[in-house]
Amino acid sequence: MICSVYEVMGLIEGILGRVPVGDSQSVRLMGIINLSRESFYQGSVAGPHEALSLAAAMQEQGADMIDLGAVSTAPGSPCIGEAVERERLFPALKDILDNLDITISIDTQRASIAGDALSCGAACINDVSCLSDPQMAANVAEYDGSLIIMASRQRAGDLLHLSQIIALLGERGRAAVQAGVCPAKISVDPGIGKWIPEKTPAHDLAILDGMLRLRALGRPVVAAISRKSFIGERLNQPDPFQRLGGTLAATAIAVYLGAHIVRTHDISASRDTVAMAQAIRGRPASSADEEIDVEVLGYLGQGEDLAETLRRTEVDERGLRTLCKKGSFRILAVRGVSSMEAIIIKQEMLARGGDAAIPKLALRCDPRPEEVLIFGTSHQIAGLARNLSSQPFRLPRLAARIEEATTLIESPERYR
Repeated sequence: MICSVYEVMGLIEGILGRVPVGDSQSVRLMGIINLSRESFYQGSVAGPHEALSLAAAMQEQGADMIDLGAVSTAPGSPCIGEAVERERLFPALKDILDNLDITISIDTQRASIAGDALSCGAACINDVSCLSDPQMAANVAEYDGSLIIMASRQRAGDLLHLSQIIALLGERGRAAVQAGVCPAKISVDPGIGKWIPEKTPAHDLAILDGMLRLRALGRPVVAAISRKSFIGERLNQPDPFQRLGGTLAATAIAVYLGAHIVRTHDISASRDTVAMAQAIRGRPASSADEEIDVEVLGYLGQGEDLAETLRRTEVDERGLRTLCKKGSFRILAVRGVSSMEAIIIKQEMLARGGDAAIPKLALRCDPRPEEVLIFGTSHQIAGLARNLSSQPFRLPRLAARIEEATTLIESPERYR
């Protein structure tokens, strides 16, 4: 039931254990507890009998979930065998589950560890290897667990560019669904951090700057940037204990650009930063009724801003308003329309010089609700809405949703 509910919603929504995550939720805080003394930040390291007190402190400070790991994935860390990982992990896991009511994620790359941890009561597997163990997704599916997949191809975090990251996360996410993992229970992590020597701070900054592009995957986004080396190198802070200020700045940017879960060593310090950044980003510009949903996926150019730019280039005032309409570009996602409605949208946009991407099955009159992407200027889309308002089927309702969603781009209502 959870899967079917979340799949039909237009906004990005999901669930991690019992915790709902996504656009309509507060950004969730995931506290980091490392049971590996090899970890790069010793402030998060706990022995098996110390994990409970650290988890309890994080929960008291506002953590929504705990990420528990027994193997360091920092570059240069020694190889830890499965027996040692088990010896470190399971006593601490049992201790926390027996004494605290909080969602536990397990940071592991081993499917056997994942299956056993889920059977004990863990709710999520955080796999930085991006399903390199061929049994991982099946084991998560067997226990109906949640799954975080981090972008990795041959080694953890080895992708350097967002185009590669998005493509791989899409591919592995589909593979996880085919293995039986509920789509609503999958979250994605772009893999920021110096995982390999070739990855420079510039690569990490570019990934962070482009995090909004991860919305294309339609899954909740995890920002795992706490005290990492790109912060230290840019701020000349080699000691991870001195990187809190830089971490909070990077965290604010990540949340503003769409992160739904923040994985952090510092729950208390992060709480206000995350809340403020989420308040500034507002909610997506979208409008929905019982059947039809319209969301603004992207926009470029606003009327008065563009007008002032054009005046600086000494454009004739008589042509200025027309150019403003042509220079404001919009991408809309329309969900829940019929095949016939999708075809009409396509024809209307083509007639105006814009376009719309419709499913190929729409041409065969597939009865299922369709998703359509509309590409055009604000002028073309306004014309589309005007024309749809006088057409049959549910098209007048769609016109109202388009008008409301596009109006919300600049509306204070998005920030209430």
